[in-house]
Amino acid sequence: MQIDETIAQAALDVVERYFAALNAGDADGVTEVFNFPHFRIGATGNVTYYPDANANHLENFRNRTRADGWHRSVIDDMAAVFTLPAKAHVTVSFRRLRADGSVIGAYHSLYIITKIDGHWGLQGGSGNGS
Repeated sequence: MQIDETIAQAALDVVERYFAALNAGDADGVTEVFNFPHFRIGATGNVTYYPDANANHLENFRNRTRADGWHRSVIDDMAAVFTLPAKAHVTVSFRRLRADGSVIGAYHSLYIITKIDGHWGLQGGSGNGS
């Protein structure tokens, strides 16, 4: 399968900005990364529909991760595995860490990045932990 390097780089940049915004607690940054409307596919296969900019996404993320002490996530490996002119699939391996640096878990996810109205953004993702 041929990968368009320009599209792949745009998609990788979106994923990096998403992780950076989550780690920084930057709600505006998280919201900016998303394309709307979109569907988000959870690890259990449940689909959540976000019709517009989701201002509470970061707070929802914090609520889900606070109990296990999440402090930040570190990307270990990332690659674009599929590209079309306005779409890319990016696989990401990452670890979730506590403030002391101890590992909560390691995960492998697939993120769908799309170009809507000239803007590359995260359209959805799924993943699992190990």
